[in-house]
Amino acid sequence: MKQLGLGLSGLPRAPRPGAMRSFHPRLETPAEAIAGEERAASQEARLLSWFRSVPGRRFTASEINGRAGLKCPLTSTRRALTNMAKRGEILHHREDRRPGPFGARESTWSLA
Repeated sequence: MKQLGLGLSGLPRAPRPGAMRSFHPRLETPAEAIAGEERAASQEARLLSWFRSVPGRRFTASEINGRAGLKCPLTSTRRALTNMAKRGEILHHREDRRPGPFGARESTWSLA
């Protein structure tokens, strides 16, 4: 029996021109959404400048959150790292995994 699919080609689509870059789990006004996007961009800029101050070294997301002096949730740091890696500003080293603060292994990140 042939399974019917959704007819998706499997190729990634370009985002809509007006689409936000991040997911907002609650209903918020456009002004709140734009302010959140600006905070995220500011966090990414701080992370990039921090990475430039320690070139050639690899860090886990937990280490980065503590050493860069960020006062944001670890999830937010990981989101920023992923966005920066997609743009080619930093590298994600999936094979280099180190134990995190709670024993779970975390991959490392470095400046591109």
